[in-house]
Amino acid sequence: MTGPVPVVIHSDARQTINEAAGRAAPLEAGGLLLGWWDSDRVIVRSAVEVVDPAASGTSWIRRENLAQQALDWAIATLGHPWMGYVGDWHSHPAPCGASVQDLISIREASRAYLQPLLLIVHRCDGVLDIRAARRGRSQTVLEVAA
Repeated sequence: MTGPVPVVIHSDARQTINEAAGRAAPLEAGGLLLGWWDSDRVIVRSAVEVVDPAASGTSWIRRENLAQQALDWAIATLGHPWMGYVGDWHSHPAPCGASVQDLISIREASRAYLQPLLLIVHRCDGVLDIRAARRGRSQTVLEVAA
């Protein structure tokens, strides 16, 4: 795909991200984006919080064992046959979007997938900074209404 990645973010996912970011402030929070790929679109149906016990005001790290537990639980609970991991989200308690390290991380993670992965950064002002990467390369995003 050479054009922008079309992204649909369901309101439930937005609400989970907003609520988790609000609860965690002034620390960062984060988790997994769950959904599926539909042709060239990424559908984000749900977001799951994954607690980082060492989170700070400038850092949230996806702990693999906790993330796998959250993913297993969500897939079993949500019950949609296409549901799977499509990316990560985390909050920034400052009005700034994705950092250089955030972009490197999503590009590296995307190398393991044929389809694009997403990164959503929730800023303290409520703006969602949505990024995509495919096969190790950043891609532009076109948000499409749900």
